[in-house]
Amino acid sequence: MTVLDIAAGSNWSPRVRHVAGPLRWALLGVLCVLALAYAASRIREGKSRPATAAFALGGAVIGIAFISGLWSVEPRVTVQRLVAFATILVTAGALAFAVAGRRAAAERILLGVLAGAVLVALAGIGILIVNPDNAMQLATTSTPARYRGLGQNPNTVAMLFSVPMPIAVWVAITRRGAWRYAGLASLLLLAGSIVASGSRGALIAGFVGSLAPAIAASRSARVAALAAAGCAAALGVGVAVAQIPNPNPHATGYSSANTTPCTPRDAECSLRLQDEIGRPAGGGYVPTKHRSIFGSSGRGQAWHGALEQGAKRPVAGYGFGTESRVFVDRYYSFEGGVPENSYIGMFLQLGAVGVGVFVALLASLVVAGGRALVSAERQGRVLAATCGAVLLVGLALGLFQSYLYAAGNNATLSVWICAFLLTALAARPRTSS
Repeated sequence: MTVLDIAAGSNWSPRVRHVAGPLRWALLGVLCVLALAYAASRIREGKSRPATAAFALGGAVIGIAFISGLWSVEPRVTVQRLVAFATILVTAGALAFAVAGRRAAAERILLGVLAGAVLVALAGIGILIVNPDNAMQLATTSTPARYRGLGQNPNTVAMLFSVPMPIAVWVAITRRGAWRYAGLASLLLLAGSIVASGSRGALIAGFVGSLAPAIAASRSARVAALAAAGCAAALGVGVAVAQIPNPNPHATGYSSANTTPCTPRDAECSLRLQDEIGRPAGGGYVPTKHRSIFGSSGRGQAWHGALEQGAKRPVAGYGFGTESRVFVDRYYSFEGGVPENSYIGMFLQLGAVGVGVFVALLASLVVAGGRALVSAERQGRVLAATCGAVLLVGLALGLFQSYLYAAGNNATLSVWICAFLLTALAARPRTSS
């Protein structure tokens, strides 16, 4: 329910956001309390403990973010966003602690993550049936019409759908009967929604991530090769279908951050600040480019500018949660309030120190996943490969979206829960004193 409400909180409808926005923080708080209670109930009876490095590094990230409030350009924003992000890390850590050494319990957590994404996808299909205009983002002269479903834009829901695709594959290959059909139906629903959204990063990350549980479950190299070939073929079909829609050369509408009335001396009306760098000389016409699968959407310019800005405060940054406050879009080919890269965004907020600790946290989760793969039996390896694939999908999406530390993003909670489950799957037996 928390996953569903977070998605609704970034909906295209102001009325829905007005209700779902505040409610998502309440649900996240309740989830955190339940996770802590669940972990507390396992302290005495638990015979295993998760890998502790990730917990220590997660605490270090929270500590550095808290201290950054001392020099933050927006101290109030820093505190607010730190509390939200810390709630997600505590929730994920508590769940991992509670299910350490208990594979069946970890599997139920994964099913909950998948169910949340499926509910969001079904809600989007319902909107498409009832009100197609709201479920679609209209075509412009440079981009085709794109499916957005319940989300505010096509990329927000696509991120959420790509994250649990490995879980859907895991259900389809490890369950029998109705569960197997449910897993296949979930996989088709999520993959189809991503293709319709035209989100390139989510499309590639989701399909490649789905290969991990399939290979881990393969009993021979031949079966693994067939699984890889099938995944590659499915990805090729998805890419081809996503390229079919064309931009509308006759579109007259455009999106602009400037909605205030123009005045005769308002330069923003003749040359927007976000079009300053890279604008054709004299404002000349530039032929529209088809949105290709490998296009950068102007992100390269935004990344370069954000790195230059971060270099002015290279050690400790501008304060946690201030990314959207300090980054200014001045690039003709880019549209966005943040540089759309989680690692560059972290550099802006917490500088080199924060990025170093944050990357160390992510690396510790990857190491925990490797330990789980090595030490587990076959079913345990498939489960670890599934959680590891979700983490890798999340890390790949972080290259193109500023979200890993944004509690209000659709995919953030799901990624961190699955990532910390790796520490539970790599749990070691408790030693008696």
